[in-house]
Amino acid sequence: MPYFSFSLKKKFILTYKFNSEININKLENNIKYFSKNTKLWKLFNDKKFSEYFNFIQYEKRNKIISLGKNILFCLPPSIGLGDSVEYAKSIKSIIESNKFKKVGVAFVGKYSLIFRKYFQIENIYQEFISEKSLNLFDSVFHVTLEIDELTNQKFQRTDIEKVINSYFNVKKFENKYPVSKHLKKKLSLFPISSSPIRTMPIYLINHIIKKFEKRIKIEIILDRSSDMSNLIEKNLYVKNVEILNPKNVEELISIIKKIYFGIFMDSGPLHIAKLFNKKGVLITSSVGQDILLNKYDLIKSFNNNYSSDYCSSPCGLVDLFSYENKIGCYDSIKIKQNKFSNKQNLFFSQRGISKKKHINFISNPVNCLKNIEKNELVKMIEESIN
Repeated sequence: MPYFSFSLKKKFILTYKFNSEININKLENNIKYFSKNTKLWKLFNDKKFSEYFNFIQYEKRNKIISLGKNILFCLPPSIGLGDSVEYAKSIKSIIESNKFKKVGVAFVGKYSLIFRKYFQIENIYQEFISEKSLNLFDSVFHVTLEIDELTNQKFQRTDIEKVINSYFNVKKFENKYPVSKHLKKKLSLFPISSSPIRTMPIYLINHIIKKFEKRIKIEIILDRSSDMSNLIEKNLYVKNVEILNPKNVEELISIIKKIYFGIFMDSGPLHIAKLFNKKGVLITSSVGQDILLNKYDLIKSFNNNYSSDYCSSPCGLVDLFSYENKIGCYDSIKIKQNKFSNKQNLFFSQRGISKKKHINFISNPVNCLKNIEKNELVKMIEESIN
């Protein structure tokens, strides 16, 4: 995880794919900025851009000795939609506790909308924060440095909101969004996650469609920006099914607000649905219901009970990892979980993983997703939706 500072000598136009998410054109020359954006760290260190910078340097994250009255929460880079909701809920809890005079959140990435619009959190910094703004806070709190339980989220997922609330000893933030009424009865499937080990298998999507298409309207919410999603769409049994491809987070939230009953995986839409008090069924794979639902009872959990010589669901993984030139999970690589107890091993097993490799696990899912009791799942959906 890079934490770095830089200063521009002169402005330049960034024409890369992620330019819409990262606006460097508003940055001023000769001002020191801090960032955690991994893509920018790599890009800015390219020799062809050296003439545009006064400097770019790695910064050490320092642990806080004692908390002051003005705290800046520095999030890890590239958080997901679900993570943003959990962080926002916990930080809102801290704000409402009045423990601090001023609260800010840095490195929220493309999910600033979540923090500002749905939690009314001010002092949000998307990808950069200037030294001047940073110095307005007497406590710079890097959450994955300060809180041990959040250090290895990729290998041992925890309930972010619960852990942070416990650390600061604050009460859980209670949603104030009312339960929607007079909604059209339909079944909404949210099969896509950022990882194939948390994405709904094609065979399971098609099975649900075939079992319900003559009884209820079905819609499937996909993501055209995802290669995994595009492969799923090509292999869908699409008769009598509406396919939606929201262009951005706001469109996705608008869709979720209108759903009657959702089928969720461990992904962002689940957390948005909880925020708006939606009903549905969660299909677990590598992360368990106690972490994902945390006593939220409008969504029922269909628990994955897969077990092998190498793992038992839920194993805690949020993504694939690499080990000895193999990419997969504990079961597919055939390595026991305790092999990864060393933090250095955890670090190196995440390096050099190409997202292009993920698509292979959509056509050939990991075993915990292959072995879902699909008829039992249908039965739970039938019982829950009525």
